[in-house]
Amino acid sequence: MIIFVGLGNHETRYHNTKHNVGYWVLDSFAKKYGLEFKPGKGNYFVAKKGSSFMLIKPTTGMNNSGAIINEVLNFYKAKKEDLVIIFDDVDLPLGEIRFRSDGGDGCHNGMKSVLQYVSSDKVKRLKVGIAASDYKRPSEKYVLKPFNKRFNSLVDEVLIFANEAMQSLLDNGEEFTMNNYNNQTIGVA
Repeated sequence: MIIFVGLGNHETRYHNTKHNVGYWVLDSFAKKYGLEFKPGKGNYFVAKKGSSFMLIKPTTGMNNSGAIINEVLNFYKAKKEDLVIIFDDVDLPLGEIRFRSDGGDGCHNGMKSVLQYVSSDKVKRLKVGIAASDYKRPSEKYVLKPFNKRFNSLVDEVLIFANEAMQSLLDNGEEFTMNNYNNQTIGVA
């Protein structure tokens, strides 16, 4: 079973911010399958599709996202190899995604927390680019604001694109997904 973990901030004031793109991707995938998120056995929400996959949204705050990882793995008798972490990446343009099977945190505090809790950099991740043409540093301020409305249709396309990559992971595996989704760009931001 693949466990997709979308990183974000659960508080209402963050729902529409770019930093919540991990949640948005999971919400979109859950809708596609007619799944509803329910409170998990800890600080997270879960939606499950039989024995094929589950979707997890931590409620511990972005910078402490990893705190629930071991709880989830223990409760569902899963391994860290079953995880795919989905999060925003300000170093990728809006319209691009990257799937990786390992690596560092990329200066992303949510991913840093996940890697700390699993004590390994061998964690699969799907990074979703959020850097639109209006991107200005500092990144900390940019990620905590909503997208400009002119990017809404592209954001919707990106969510579909990320969902297709998730489906590809389920159906075709890691190598196929990397080869077919990492070098594509959709739209122009």
